[in-house]
Amino acid sequence: MVRFGSSLTSQPTEVETKIADTSDPNRSPFFQYSWGSWMKNDAIEKAKRQTRFSIEGTTKLVQLLFEHYSAENNNFKVQTPKSLADGSVILSHNLSLVGKSDGSLSVKSISSIHEGKSNRIYKISLSNGTELVLRLPYKLESEYSIGEKIKSEVATNDFLSLKLGLKVPRILSYGANKLNFLQSPYILMEYIPGDLLMKQWEPLITDEVPDSKQKLEDVIKPIADFQNATNSVVFNKFGSLYFTADVEGYLQSDLPYEGESNELFVNRWRIGPSVEKSFLRNKNKLKSKQITTHNGPWPSDQPEAVIASIAKIELENLTTRLGLAEADSSNQVENIQNLKNSIATFENLAKMAPLLLNKASKSIPNVEELFKPRLFVPDLDPLNVIANSDRNNELFFTDFEYSSIKPFVLFNYPKFVAYSGVKIYNLEEDIPNFKELDELEQQQYQFMYYKTRNERLWELELNKNRHDLIAVASPHVKVLKSPYLQALEYKSDRDYLYVEGSILQLKGLWEAYVANELCNAQTPEFPIDYTPEVVEQFQSDLQAYQTEISSTPFAATGGWVPQDMFDQLKDGGLLKQTPDGYEIETEKLLQQEQEANQ
Repeated sequence: MVRFGSSLTSQPTEVETKIADTSDPNRSPFFQYSWGSWMKNDAIEKAKRQTRFSIEGTTKLVQLLFEHYSAENNNFKVQTPKSLADGSVILSHNLSLVGKSDGSLSVKSISSIHEGKSNRIYKISLSNGTELVLRLPYKLESEYSIGEKIKSEVATNDFLSLKLGLKVPRILSYGANKLNFLQSPYILMEYIPGDLLMKQWEPLITDEVPDSKQKLEDVIKPIADFQNATNSVVFNKFGSLYFTADVEGYLQSDLPYEGESNELFVNRWRIGPSVEKSFLRNKNKLKSKQITTHNGPWPSDQPEAVIASIAKIELENLTTRLGLAEADSSNQVENIQNLKNSIATFENLAKMAPLLLNKASKSIPNVEELFKPRLFVPDLDPLNVIANSDRNNELFFTDFEYSSIKPFVLFNYPKFVAYSGVKIYNLEEDIPNFKELDELEQQQYQFMYYKTRNERLWELELNKNRHDLIAVASPHVKVLKSPYLQALEYKSDRDYLYVEGSILQLKGLWEAYVANELCNAQTPEFPIDYTPEVVEQFQSDLQAYQTEISSTPFAATGGWVPQDMFDQLKDGGLLKQTPDGYEIETEKLLQQEQEANQ
């Protein structure tokens, strides 16, 4: 028997099922997504996030790992990752995590402990008391993309642990496809007990609170130190990390970095195609060959190719979707005009790519350092840091999905401190008559101040750790790379407006940037011809889009609503059923708010 439950409720219910009874209806809810609901296409979105796997296969995998553990005779030295009979791969030096047992090892229970944005996390309790984490990806991307993402993430985690000695969960085994006992791609890793560092993060804490700065730094500093450690290695190419066996043969002879003296590491990792999110997200219409045409790896002397590749992969995807839509062969409703507008924008980005940043600029301090290939971890966040309760709250970092090797100048700040709005460094000095403003206006300016303060604290840590890289904080550098960063955030078709806006912003500054050798252009003429009519139409479209987002409930989350909130809205009669989902009963909501305020 195997017992499992979900921790998504305050009192998880436990269900017993026979391991061999795969048709048991009690199992179905265990695999289904339940963290939230969507206002539109709810059934489709939840189906993408169903994580059905073989429960009995989990026991088989654990038993297979235990057999290898026993055969190693406690000699867990670093070896080349080993393929198992079921198609999985093991990291032998981590097998001690399986633990000891007098006889065979079995799965005692499996419980769902977290439903994330792209993965579901299960905790596996073994018969000897050992606890492990099983991470299963949602079916949001193609099988090819999911496989590449898993292979690169495991290798990156392995590199951070072995080469850099950082505190990350140890990985026992992984499967990049369904050809394994679990019948699903997976990562099986160490379970780290404890609380998330996010519990300590108070981004809007006031300066008047005692030790407020220290409380902010207690969260920012360890994350900045972690990034500093990942920046310590300069790589030989741009792309992503893999185990040597997981890259094409022609890449296996190229060392990932110079100066490795440990024989165990020399042939362990290689640089292959980038798995940065833009190459995988919403690319289900593309074949794997179309993706590999654009995602590298690239030589270290071609940083502009990293920018151009993002424009090219989006163009490949958009033109493929447009062709299907015009042939009436698409399986989704498409707005053809939005597709054409997006194509025009990414054509502009492709034209700007080699011109945005001057890798030989004399106006950017230590410019050569900024363009060297370094490891970028996109989800550095207190949500992904665990204070290990078994090890005196030592911090462990998790989640290295979509990590890539690219120029440091193209890194974006972690989202928990990043701020692109109006900068306010001192409320009373920067805002005239601040104390005389009404309460709502003061709150708005205070929010801007807090966000500015937090980003500034991050930059101060960067300056302490790597003063030679602090030029990345230059406002001009930020403006020049903004089109690239906006392209990385491109999620829905109308987001092309943000990419276009960041390109258009450069128009008025271009002549000065050329004169100061900040950009890579030789003449002051802006590369893209924006007529007054085009600018006027753009501004109108952007304003309409921003108004729509600000006035549409849950637009920022793509229509996703936390399940408890969704249930409250539905039970309160505030959701109206539509042919494709739900709409907020705005009048009823306003009426309830007015009654609550009276």
